[in-house]
Amino acid sequence: MEAEFFDKSYYESGPQSGKSLYQNYRWMPELTIPLAHHVVQYINISKEETVMDFGCAKGYLVHALRLLNIKAYGVDISEYAVSKSPKEVAEYVKKIEPYSDSFQYCDHLLCKDILEHIPYDGIDTQLEILRSKCDKIFAIIPLAENKKYIIPAYECDKSHFIRENQKWWETKFKQAGFNQCEFTTDLGPFKANWQEVNSKGNLLVYGS
Repeated sequence: MEAEFFDKSYYESGPQSGKSLYQNYRWMPELTIPLAHHVVQYINISKEETVMDFGCAKGYLVHALRLLNIKAYGVDISEYAVSKSPKEVAEYVKKIEPYSDSFQYCDHLLCKDILEHIPYDGIDTQLEILRSKCDKIFAIIPLAENKKYIIPAYECDKSHFIRENQKWWETKFKQAGFNQCEFTTDLGPFKANWQEVNSKGNLLVYGS
């Protein structure tokens, strides 16, 4: 998917444009700050460690993490999204090119709802790049059966490419060098609304 796909219509009027589920994507502290808190607690981030939100969009999670005194940064391929990041984190969020490794090494790399956007012919390269840029990875990925997402709404995002099951993803992570990861469909405090739809619809990956 070309970076230009992730434009204003993707984030502000996704259902109308047929591109995504985003509608007026904006800063919602009542949702994003608790999310940031859950991330910090789940992966035990210390104040001395760095966090990179890979696929950070408008940088809202970066903003929330920094409000919690976490050294957070973000990168995204969308020029539009990065340009709309809160002024408080503008210096910590930057645009990168697809498959670029031009971002800093971090202790924890977050990939929440992003890896499914990578085309099949690029996922191995992308995971190898991520392996080279972090100590540990935290990822949430929608799962599929028979090339259809378990949660049907995920089909509405036209930039979703990879539709695979847990075993497929486990193999890909291990091939990239993430040999000490845990894989679970028990997401705990994450994506509670989608877990109500189907508790097996998303995969959480954490480790090194």
